Amino acid sequence: MNTRRVRWMASALLLVLGAGVPLLADKVKLKSGKVIEGLYMGGDSKSVHVLLASGQVSEIPLTEAVGVEFTPRKPPPSPAPAQAAAPAPAPKPAAPKMATVPAGTGVNVRLVQAIDVDSSKAGMTFKAVVDDPVIVDGSTLIPRGASAILEAIHVEQSGKMKGSDKVTLKLNAIGFGGFVYPVSSSYNQSKGKGEGKKTGRKVGGGAGLGAIVGGIAGGGEGAAIGAVVGGATGAVVASQGEEHLQLPAETRLNFQLSAAVSVRR
Repeated sequence: MNTRRVRWMASALLLVLGAGVPLLADKVKLKSGKVIEGLYMGGDSKSVHVLLASGQVSEIPLTEAVGVEFTPRKPPPSPAPAQAAAPAPAPKPAAPKMATVPAGTGVNVRLVQAIDVDSSKAGMTFKAVVDDPVIVDGSTLIPRGASAILEAIHVEQSGKMKGSDKVTLKLNAIGFGGFVYPVSSSYNQSKGKGEGKKTGRKVGGGAGLGAIVGGIAGGGEGAAIGAVVGGATGAVVASQGEEHLQLPAETRLNFQLSAAVSVRR
């Protein structure tokens, strides 16, 4: 009977040991009535191991042990919830590669809309496109077909009898690749042929010619009629000869950059 009890206790102690349950301040009761307190360290089929307060390990034969009283255990604290890792900082975008179009570089553009001087004013803008690629050191920095904005700096309409139509333009901005680059450029002036001045000569010439033709036709009275006819003819010429300067679409204009401009490559 005693042998069976010893075997049962040994089996129970081995099960506890195998479960890995931490045991602290436990009590091992002996048949003699003595109680040994300490930290239960485990056991085998022959003895129970207890860590005493002195630091020594006491091996108690199972034949002398009656039972083991375990101190109530507190459940181990729940592990702290794992904190989500902070998101990795977004990589900084690489600095764009820039190139410089130097001052003095020529830029040829082509109008995509007509400019009528009679209906234009200073400050108005007009659309154009870059007609030739701008190449610097073998690299195309401004492609053909890039958009261009022109600005009217000065507009002058001719008088009825003298002067000529004039329009002065500058290159205001160039756009390509989704970016617009303000630019400074030289001025480009388009000027009429001065038809206003010719009008005066046409009026005088017409009247004189009418008088001569009238004199040949029939003397003084004919000369008077001829002068009237000649004057009327001169007025028609004058009205038809008034200048209306227009720069049609597809007109090519040339500008030079007056300041360097940095563009993305």
